[in-house]
Order: sequence, then C-alpha cells, then structure tokens
Amino acid sequence: MTDKRMVPHRWQAQWIWKRGEDAVKNSYYFFRREITSENTATNARVFISASTRYELFINGSLAGRGPVPGQPYHQYYDVVDISGLLTSGKNTVGVVVNFTGKYEGTRGGLIAEIDCGGERIVSDDSWRVTRAQAWNANTHHIQFNQVACYQEHFDARKSFAGWNIPGFDDAGWEKAAIIPELKKWTTLVARDIPFMHEHPVFPAAIAYTEECLDVANRHRADDLSISLSAAGSSELRYSTIKDPDALLSGGYAEVMCSTKHRDGIFDGIYDPCIILDFGRVITARPMLSLTGAAGGIVDIGYAERLIDGRFNNAIECPFADRYTMTDGAQSWQPFAWKGFRYLKLRFRSCFTPVTVMITALITEYPYDERGQFSSGDDIINRVFAMSKYTLRLCSNDSIVDTPWREQGQWLGDVAAVTLPGIYSCFGDTVLPKKFLRQSAANMLPTGLIANMTNTIDTDYRNVIPDYSLWWVMALRDYYRYTGDADTLHEFYPHVLRIIQAHAGYIGAHGLIENMPYWVFIDWADIDKRGECAAYNALFYGALEAVAAMAAFRHDDYFLDMVNSMRSSMRENFQKRLFDDRRGVVFDACVDDVLSGKISEHANLAAIRWGLVSDEAAGLIIRHLYETKDVRYTEAQPFFTTVVLSALDRIGRTDIALRILKERWGDRMAARGFSSTLEEWYENGSWRSGEFKGFLRTHSHAWSACPAEFLIRTLSGFEIVEPGCTKVRISPKDAPFEYQVVIPTPLGGISVQKSIGRNAVVAVPEGITVVA
Repeated sequence: MTDKRMVPHRWQAQWIWKRGEDAVKNSYYFFRREITSENTATNARVFISASTRYELFINGSLAGRGPVPGQPYHQYYDVVDISGLLTSGKNTVGVVVNFTGKYEGTRGGLIAEIDCGGERIVSDDSWRVTRAQAWNANTHHIQFNQVACYQEHFDARKSFAGWNIPGFDDAGWEKAAIIPELKKWTTLVARDIPFMHEHPVFPAAIAYTEECLDVANRHRADDLSISLSAAGSSELRYSTIKDPDALLSGGYAEVMCSTKHRDGIFDGIYDPCIILDFGRVITARPMLSLTGAAGGIVDIGYAERLIDGRFNNAIECPFADRYTMTDGAQSWQPFAWKGFRYLKLRFRSCFTPVTVMITALITEYPYDERGQFSSGDDIINRVFAMSKYTLRLCSNDSIVDTPWREQGQWLGDVAAVTLPGIYSCFGDTVLPKKFLRQSAANMLPTGLIANMTNTIDTDYRNVIPDYSLWWVMALRDYYRYTGDADTLHEFYPHVLRIIQAHAGYIGAHGLIENMPYWVFIDWADIDKRGECAAYNALFYGALEAVAAMAAFRHDDYFLDMVNSMRSSMRENFQKRLFDDRRGVVFDACVDDVLSGKISEHANLAAIRWGLVSDEAAGLIIRHLYETKDVRYTEAQPFFTTVVLSALDRIGRTDIALRILKERWGDRMAARGFSSTLEEWYENGSWRSGEFKGFLRTHSHAWSACPAEFLIRTLSGFEIVEPGCTKVRISPKDAPFEYQVVIPTPLGGISVQKSIGRNAVVAVPEGITVVA
C-alpha cells in the first residue's frame, strides 16, 4: 500500500510516568527536560503521545495539544513542528499530561522524541516529573462525556511559576520512571489529520447579571454545577459588577463580592455573576485574563441553552471549571474544550476588586469552504446554513455526535449523515478516512463495530448492529467519492465480518429476523421485533454496497452470496411486510402477523432501497403525504436522511422540499436556532410514544442532512465512476432559483438553476458529465 501511515516511526523513546502512580484518575503531571543545543534547526520536530492527553511547551511557549482521542491499541501520536521555538544554548521541553482514568485497564504515560536536525532527545529516566497539585483530582465525574469527563479545578497558588522555561529548579522533582513493558499501547499510529484551527472570539451579548448568596453545597461539594445553577437576584445590592459590556469588545469588567458580613451583623456573602451569550453554540476554551488577590475564585459554567430564561446546567451536562487566583495579573484556560453558547462566571471570595477579561478560544477542524448553496428562498437558505454550521461544530479531532453532551464519535451518526455532509459542504476526505480507519480498529469479536469509536467501547451486548450497516455503506461511498481503492481493500475484510455477523439471523423468508443487541433505527416509537421492515431495508442497502465492493475486487464467492441474499429479500419483503388493503408497509412481521405500527421509517426505507413495487410506492406516498389518511410515526431528523433520499429516488422533490421547510424550517430555523436540534423538539422526545420532557441538544450533526440534500440531491449530482471522474448532473425543478457548488476531488462543479429554465452547469477539467 502507498499510505504513508504504513511506514511506522522507529521509536527510540520509552514510555515514562511518575513512579507508583500508574492510574490515579483525573490526575495531572508536569514533565520537563532541559537540553543544550547550538543547532536552532529549521526543521525541529517533537514526536509525542500521552495517555490521556498532553500540552507541549518549548521554552514556555505552547507548541501543541493532543493526541487524537482513541484506544490504547490504536494510540495516536503527533509530530509537532517546533521550528522557531528553540534558541541557541539551553532549552526546556515541558509537558503537562492529564490522565483521566475514565476506562478500566488504562494507565498514564508519556512518550516523546525531540528531533533537532540530527540530534535526538528521547523520553527516558533523565526526564523530571512531579504531580501537578494545582489540579484537584477529586472533582465531579461526567460519566457520559468522552473528552471533558471531569470538572477541572485549578489552584494557581499551587502551581510552579516558570516550570517550563530554562533555569527552573526541579531538584524537588523525581526522575521519571520507565514503564517496563509496552502492555498498554500496542500500536502507535501517526496522526492522520491536521491540527485544529484555533481563534479567539468575544461574547456576543451579556445575557444578564445577578448576585447569588454564597452557601456551600455540602452534599455534592465536588459538583460546581449546583451552585452555578442557583438563581440569584438581578438587583445587585451587595456585590458589584462594573462595566460588564466591556467584555463584549475585549475590555475589562470589575467585580467584587460583598463584604458587609465583616461587620458582625450582616448575614451572608453575595457573589457577583455574569452570564455571557456567545450568540450560537461554539466549541471553545474560555480564556481568562485577571488581576486579583490570591484565594479569589472564578467558577465557570457551560450550557447550550437557558432554562426558563436562567442558567442551569445541573439538570443535565454539568460542565464546569474552577480557577483559584494567585496574586496579581494572571491568565488561564482549561485543559479541555467544551461545547456551549452560554458561559456563567461566578466570582467567589473576591473581597477586593478583580478586573477580568474573557475570550473564547474556538477549536475546530480546518475545513476549506468549498461547497456552496444559495437560493431565492430565505427559509431554505437558513436551513442550509444551520446544517452546514452543525457539521463544522461536530468536526474536531474526532467527528462527534454533539460537542455538548457526549463528544462521542457515534458510528451510525457519522456514517449515515455527517460524512455525506462533509463531502458536500467541504469536500474534505482526510477526516472521513480517519473515521473509517479508527472505527474499523474498534471492531468487536462479534463482527460488529462498537457504537462509539473515539474511545474504548467493548460492550458487545449493547452494540447497535444497524450502525455497522451504515459504516459499510459509508466505506462504499468514500471509495466512490475519492477513488481511494487502497482504503476499500484494507477494510473489505471488516465488511465481510459485518455481513457474516448478520447471516445467522436470516430467517426462512430470507429476511433478518429477531436481530439481537440494541436495534436502534432512530429515536422513534417503531416496532423492531421479528422481521423489522426498516432494519431489513438497511441490511439490503448494505448488501448493495457489499455487492459493488465484491465485484470491484473480483470476489465471486462473496458476490454470489450477497446477490443470493438480495434476491431472496426482494422476493419476500413486500409479501411479508406490505399490506395491500392499507397500502402501506407495516413496521414488522412477528410470527406471520403484521405489527400494528406504521412508520415513515419502514415505508420510506422500503422505497429508498427498491423493496416495494412502483405501484406500492405510489400508494405509500399517497397515504402518508397526500391524503394523509394513515397515522404513522414520523422519522426524527436522523432517519429523515433516508426519507429525503427515498423521495428523490421516485422523483418527489416537491415533498422533500416541503419536509425541509415544515420540519427544519418551522421547527428549527423559524425559532431562531443556528444549529440543528437532536430531535424535532428541544425540551423532550416522543420516542416512547408519549412526550417525555428532557433536554435535547442544540448541536447534533445527525440532524444536518439538509446540507447534503441541498447541494448534491437538488442538483441531481451522481457519481458514475470512482473519484468523480465521471458524474451525472440532473438539476431538479424547485419553486425557487438556486446556485450550488459541489466540491469534488477534481474541483468544484457549479450549478445554477432558475425557475422554468435549463440549468447552467460548469465542471472543472478532468470531470466528464454523462447523460
């Protein structure tokens, strides 16, 4: 293979750590190594990895953060360019490592090699290490989050000034201990994506200010979200906040807690609080610049939304950090980025004036803006904009479901919706390839891929089997878009295992029956028992993809097998699951009896993959969308990608556009959302058949399928030959004019379509448009 990843770095360094503290959860450590060099190389590099994450400093300057989250058996390392940071003479390499200990069987570790134009300095027992006591390890654990899984409490009074610059006295530190056996990190994988783009932004508005009575949360003292969620008084009677609007433009506000308690009569201390609105959900680290007295505290709370107009992150997702000041001017930012729109600053024990300035350092994947869509319909434009923005929000060093709650690389979310959106909006293939590879590395012994693939996920009993089917289709689509045959060949064995994992559940009628594990389909009230219509349609779609891959590889044995499966499914699906009298597909057939449930999922998936006749498809469309005489479960945003694709297949773009306007337009864009909701409602879900109130995210990429639809589907873009060397362009009629740029590996295809006129299409050199 030609993939440069296949040529491993030949490590001379050894994994090191602090002796006797292998796996202290939520612990931080300082490592340092002084080097003397007369060679200020222009190509100096550091090869580095850590468990769980690191910040690298050269002579006090931040040089890099990492590594990419993953599994210890697929451990990423970074190559950080430190050219320009070295000086002639003494230099200091400093590393902070945070070991989260989130998963059993993991431990802390650091490995590093500094290549200075021929000189090589490696991690070994010549490095110095100490526990970073400024970070409190006993903080609230946020179980469901994969990246920012602990609240971060940092006490600047306990830190070491100048620890990462030459001349620091580290005599009180220990020699690093060499980890004797490489049991935890069996494979080191070179970072295969660029480093994230970081840039600062100011708050867009002051949501409100308040003062809160300072009372201890004694029963859950480790959880800052409790006190941060306490509602205070909007009238500041005892504490002070001066010039908070200055924070909106990089200026300083002044705050101070009440001091009347010192008179021995007044009862209590009141804390000033500022709630900042960044205008939309962002992925960022807050950066504080302060001047204050030692012991003053800033508690920082993060939230996507307000509840009843007030900040409250104790109900769900209690993301919060604490900074305790030292004397004088100082600055700080937390180790982990968060997803948030609202930021609450609560100042405690600040009994002399504190000046504060804050920005948010956004971290995001460095996409190029290659895909474009605009139209004469304002609502459709807003639907596209929020979908595209959500794809960007969910793209970091992993492709996540949401940057707010889990920050998890959920297999099906990414494969079904996010990857097609990335191709359509940005034309990037590097991050999708990393997702496919990292996911394949998380295949379970059952032959299915784990639910989340940027972390350790070994729960085979709760695996979502349909997500593996989406991954199979995503691999096929990646090959079609890029023409990268090496990646298809590399992961073809994984494809076969996924199909074989299903083969044992094919029943007497050629359909998957009683599929075990966690059959998901969608967050919707659908019947998944017996011969489940939606699941079988997904399986058929995966078989289509496998047949194409097997034919490309001349794998006649497997091609015959999957074609036989497909033939049997085509023959029996409609017979078993379509009711001629009602004119619709039912959700399931259980013991030869049709389920009592009807869903958009079952019916549109059957149309999408051609499992019902044209006549049956026409009846389905009439009953669900025209006469509307059938009660059915509506698809949530995730599965609506199948709905839109099915409608396109049968030429009903009119209904697809109506769905975009009624669901994304009326339910999201018209209500002011700038990114897509997890489900159709922000305050609860109908997934059980009854509405249950709980928070839904404001930043879910699985709801961003309009981005792909409006760029690719509306313009009638179809890849005829892998790598987009031959394509078909058949722009659809719409009740508005539109302009599209479709990114391809060979350049952008421009489509302009006016009402009642033929489209104007321009293609770059190397692409042939066929009829």
